[in-house]
Amino acid sequence: MVRAGIMAGLVISMSTGDLLRLDRAEIGRGSTPGWQVRPVKGRSAPEFEIRGDGPDRVLRISGTGQAAWLYRDLRRASVPGGSILRWSWRVLEAPLSADMRVKQADDSPIRVYVVFGNPRALFGGPGRIVFYSFGNEEPDGYAASSHVSGRIHIIRVDGAADRGGWRDHMADLTADYRRIWHRDPPAITAIGLMQDTDQTGGRAVAEVRELRLDLPPAVGGDSS
Repeated sequence: MVRAGIMAGLVISMSTGDLLRLDRAEIGRGSTPGWQVRPVKGRSAPEFEIRGDGPDRVLRISGTGQAAWLYRDLRRASVPGGSILRWSWRVLEAPLSADMRVKQADDSPIRVYVVFGNPRALFGGPGRIVFYSFGNEEPDGYAASSHVSGRIHIIRVDGAADRGGWRDHMADLTADYRRIWHRDPPAITAIGLMQDTDQTGGRAVAEVRELRLDLPPAVGGDSS
């Protein structure tokens, strides 16, 4: 796990909950509209590419010994408590020696992360971050503070046995924050994706086809 510096950002339209906006992206190299990339200090960013997958599109992230934060800035979005984050990812290649339990091997082919608080600077300050990470051979259910900071928490949601196929997940962000830090969360200020292979120098290829934030029914207008 790695550090990052101060970032500026963009505003998300909260009417749809779609964070990736792949339907608006053109096939080819580059990330999806409205997202920003911040390479980890001393490393180059992985390659981002929009690819066709049948009738749909996916965002592919691939790199070797690289690391970067890809994110949407939500500081002006006023994300309400009780929002549910949903995503679908698959890992095609991953560093074989990665291990979240070991600082020198804490790499992941794909992580979904949520930034809470610290409205003036998304990273590098007093905010807190939860990483939902694709792991390796760690025990199922592994979760712990990052080797970098107690303000960063790692949750392993998939591992080596889950490579190759699409995996769908959801997270109650308010409930997870309360379980980890035993208090109500501050505002969500960013949601993003990360691939980091800088510790092991290994190769990673991962794809994401959905990343959406579903608002509570009272906010989203769904009364069903």
